[in-house]
Amino acid sequence: MQLNNLDNIDNIAQKTGFAIFEIPEGNFTELLPKAIHAKPNDKGYYSVEEIREVMGYVQNKQESDLTIVFEDAETINTNGINAFLKNLEEPNDFVHFVFLVRSTANLLPTVLSRAHYYYLPHVSKISDAPDIDPDILALAKRYISATPQQLPKIASDIAKDKNDARAKSISVVDAAIQLLYKSYFLTGNPSFLNKLDNLLKTQEALKANGHIKLQLVANML
Repeated sequence: MQLNNLDNIDNIAQKTGFAIFEIPEGNFTELLPKAIHAKPNDKGYYSVEEIREVMGYVQNKQESDLTIVFEDAETINTNGINAFLKNLEEPNDFVHFVFLVRSTANLLPTVLSRAHYYYLPHVSKISDAPDIDPDILALAKRYISATPQQLPKIASDIAKDKNDARAKSISVVDAAIQLLYKSYFLTGNPSFLNKLDNLLKTQEALKANGHIKLQLVANML
């Protein structure tokens, strides 16, 4: 859902059990000042132990509103997310979780499907993002709409780069992930989340130096 501004973010948070706010710029700590804020560690991410420590605040039954904010929540890894999601299985009407993120691109579909999503107008469309090259965006659109028969040809087109084919391929996959996130949030269609799972596997494999064309094709079949 689109936000016109951040003035009402506290009221929005207290009406949901779990909300994600995509805010590309600004100081997260200034938002939701009455909430408990958690931040990534010195290494730039949240460990499982740190997630569990924060969750310790909600082990006892809450009888008044408590908002827990994870700043830069996109840095929570899969194990940390699993530890977090366990607390959503037994919701408490007084406990409100908030993820503040710069981008939803690296959030897992299992997280997105359980949250209320809010964004500022200038991030509501991927085509409005100035940091995405139009050629990369065009390839990403072809990639996620390709049939199994078309995938090998499109993978070859994506991997064509004399300077750094891997970097280009990762950029296309990153753009494809953002496209699908936006599509899911705008429509609520769970089929977009299914494709996201595959794209996230492709992204991880490419960053781990997996074979470019093979990974671009295999995970999308």
